[in-house]
Amino acid sequence: MRRICQETGQTVFMITHDVDEAIYLADKVVLMTNGPGAVLAEIVENPLPKSRARGDFHKHPLYYAVRNHIIDFLVSRSRSFIAEAGAGYDPRKIALVRPGLPEPAIAPSPSWPDSSRPSTSSVA
Repeated sequence: MRRICQETGQTVFMITHDVDEAIYLADKVVLMTNGPGAVLAEIVENPLPKSRARGDFHKHPLYYAVRNHIIDFLVSRSRSFIAEAGAGYDPRKIALVRPGLPEPAIAPSPSWPDSSRPSTSSVA
């Protein structure tokens, strides 16, 4: 299936309970909560290269960060997700997480010398 997707550029939606299979096959893994009232909880972006091979993808330096994040969700956080999200949960705004990668940082704005800082006061 991985070869077909790479060769054709087609998108595939697949359901699995095998964490390693999900990491190997997917560019994104969608995590859901438990039970009949299950909801989408997170979308995990897979940082492993698209050219990963079945025999050695587990050797990639970010593999365990991704795997541990998914396992932690399935074992611990999936049960309490709705209670913790509370009224702020919006199924149209699912969190995108990138395990093992640093969070993007916003560069600080340049400091303005007092004399050249633009004026924000209004004249009456």
